[in-house]
Amino acid sequence: MGGFRRILVGWDGSRDAEHALRAAAHLASELGAELVVLGVLKRQRHVEALDEAEEDVADRRRRVVGEIAAFARRAGVPWSESSRGETIVADDVATALEEYARRHGFDVLVVGRHGLDRALHPRIGRVTEHEVRRSPCPVLVVGAD
Repeated sequence: MGGFRRILVGWDGSRDAEHALRAAAHLASELGAELVVLGVLKRQRHVEALDEAEEDVADRRRRVVGEIAAFARRAGVPWSESSRGETIVADDVATALEEYARRHGFDVLVVGRHGLDRALHPRIGRVTEHEVRRSPCPVLVVGAD
């Protein structure tokens, strides 16, 4: 595990994502690794004006990054110069997370076992299943229960 220098966490605000962030932050702290928490915003197709869409995306990005930072503070998650929250906009969350990990050369991806759609996927979430099967790097799956 000493080779993990760059750790990516998938964030959707769920309880499992919170546990994934705690585990990843602990791992990053132990290894002196960079920690990036990535929120993937689903592209909204119903927005009529382009300016509205850009403003809406900027608001959503700020809200998600603020949510990540607030949770980290509340949970006592070590947050340092090598930690940051980011967001991207995509049509498919699972594919976007996979491509982001590949494009930016992460050594490990940490995801929650379930996302916000837990009722639809009772054992393992759709995004988590996709990442376990297709991620370019090892995947650590963390559950709240």
